[in-house]
Amino acid sequence: MEQEEAKAAKENRENIISTAVNILRQKESRKVLLYSIIISLIVYSFLYGFWKIPLIDFGINRTSPIGFLDILFVIAVAALTSIFLSLFLYERRSQLAPTSSVGAVGGISGGFAGFVGAICPVCQSLGLVAFGSTFLNIPTAFLTPYLGFLKTASIGLLGMAVYFKADSIHNKKCRSCKVKVEGHDKNKGLSLYNNNIIFGSLIVLTLLLVFNNLMIPKAFATTALSSGIGGTANLGDFEYGPKITLKPMPLAQEEQPAIQGYRSKVKPIPTISELAMKPLTGNAAQDLVNNVVPTGTPWYGQQAGVSFDDPITAQNLWAKGRAIQLSPQEDQRWSRIVNSFICDYCCGSPQNPTIITRCGCAHSQAAQGMAKWFIQNYGDSYSDEEIYGEMARWYALWYPGPTVKRILLEAQAAQ
Repeated sequence: MEQEEAKAAKENRENIISTAVNILRQKESRKVLLYSIIISLIVYSFLYGFWKIPLIDFGINRTSPIGFLDILFVIAVAALTSIFLSLFLYERRSQLAPTSSVGAVGGISGGFAGFVGAICPVCQSLGLVAFGSTFLNIPTAFLTPYLGFLKTASIGLLGMAVYFKADSIHNKKCRSCKVKVEGHDKNKGLSLYNNNIIFGSLIVLTLLLVFNNLMIPKAFATTALSSGIGGTANLGDFEYGPKITLKPMPLAQEEQPAIQGYRSKVKPIPTISELAMKPLTGNAAQDLVNNVVPTGTPWYGQQAGVSFDDPITAQNLWAKGRAIQLSPQEDQRWSRIVNSFICDYCCGSPQNPTIITRCGCAHSQAAQGMAKWFIQNYGDSYSDEEIYGEMARWYALWYPGPTVKRILLEAQAAQ
């Protein structure tokens, strides 16, 4: 009996797929599918930062290189969205069955998750640019740990929506709209609340994001913070201040990491710019944000055309510094600095940090250009360590969330 039911279920799935394929082959559906795929690819590739509108240079400022998986994701979301829309419009034209709310919610939810999943997977904000300037910066750092989940959810929800839509067309009734009422099946429009699968998925997603925003600050607050000497602050063994920042650095030979398995360690580094220390609040996370993540304009800002308050524009300007021609001696100095500067957040990780000269992201290009600019303009005034520290200062601005989390993790590990 069970084998017969399994066989029947398999045949039904095959028939559903066959029905969907036949619908998509029809002239009207082919036209809808083609136009929808083109529009979806344009929209999602724009949201993913693949391109900007010419002339006005309007678009999302992507801060990481486009990878093969990024392209596959955009294609998959565009294809599933287009298939769902084609089946949905066919069902409406044919007036076959009531619209399945499971399919509709799945399609909308999948499309939304695809939109969120399109946020740059390494940037800490969604920057909209036009005419060479940033005019809107939306913080998205809290989403970074869940982008993989969001992308998987978007594909899953869209796939489910396509299946339910094909099923309702094939069977000429909305199977997913049947809910049990007092032990009997009755056709009833299925609300989002009544659908355990969709409602549960969205609740889990919401809880993950809320949990991240609530629990991380709570963990930060457990780390003791005390005032230091001369305007500096102490966080456990770490000291930071107006001209001292904190950044993960490569482990020296025989040096042990603060966290097992990590191949870098947070250390204080002198900087070139000087920040005005803000009063300590007693909240470790907030104090790090206030006094490690820079704001305002550094003293060299006008000359370089950069400001801590416009990190995306500054990033683009620093990257142009890579074209600076240095003397052989200066070039050796530049190579020494950048080939010891690591990325733990984008191209690499704490377990496998990457030297920025081996990383193709926009932050890496900016840091390399920055080092050349300082060597050319102020090489006689500042040491390699101070130039390194200034690069670290900007990395704290570009990666505020990961920077603060990493410092607090190591501070807590040392207790």
